[in-house]
Amino acid sequence: MQRFFIPGTSFTVGQVVELPAETLRHLRTVLRLSAGAECELLDGSGLIAQAQILEDYQVRILSVAKAPPPKCSLSLIQGLPKGEKLELVLQKGTELGVNRFLPTQMARSVGRLKPEREQKRSKRWEKIIQEAARQSGQPYLPQLQIMQSFESALTAVDADLKLLLWEESAQPLDQLLPDKCPQQIAVIVGPEGGITAEEAQKAELAGYLPVSLGPRILRTETAGLAIMTILQYLYGDLAKGRCSENAAFQGKDES
Repeated sequence: MQRFFIPGTSFTVGQVVELPAETLRHLRTVLRLSAGAECELLDGSGLIAQAQILEDYQVRILSVAKAPPPKCSLSLIQGLPKGEKLELVLQKGTELGVNRFLPTQMARSVGRLKPEREQKRSKRWEKIIQEAARQSGQPYLPQLQIMQSFESALTAVDADLKLLLWEESAQPLDQLLPDKCPQQIAVIVGPEGGITAEEAQKAELAGYLPVSLGPRILRTETAGLAIMTILQYLYGDLAKGRCSENAAFQGKDES
């Protein structure tokens, strides 16, 4: 079933909703859905409405449900990379279930966040996130916060598990991951040039644990996606990780 995000909209059964112009255009010219067809509307905060398309291309709400929030919220502090690499991180990270992205200007960032272009780029990045969430069925729209400095990113995130991906760390990931499901996990990934020793020290003072993903040096756009996949498998809803109800049940002694 086709789904569309209408952030900031509340849904009630029987309500007739006006679709945004861009959504309406996509529905008419691309999908060619006709009156009587059904679709899903999402508000970005977990609300999912089943709706029917009317003759004038408005939609009537048939039912409303609330998706459960993620058991473990994932935040990615991504050192600003060059070119379109960040767009890949945002798209694939959303598909994997990242809940919060913080693109951050770091010491070795080749790309630069220019204030005069920030609003335009932010709108494009938000559109990429929204489309990836729509395609992947992510009912909670990930947050996007652009950080002009590494220090501001460190103070913007509060998590009970904080990880710093750093090629100079000898600490394997599996030795730092708790058995008990964290409610929030934050991960720092540096830009192409990596993280400086000074940035690593600041991160450690802020409670981040330096960690390695093994002997291979991963590209910046690969590293964050790799660790988020691992964390989502262990603590999230990917393959019913150890925090899911099924995993908890299977761990009990049934004798």
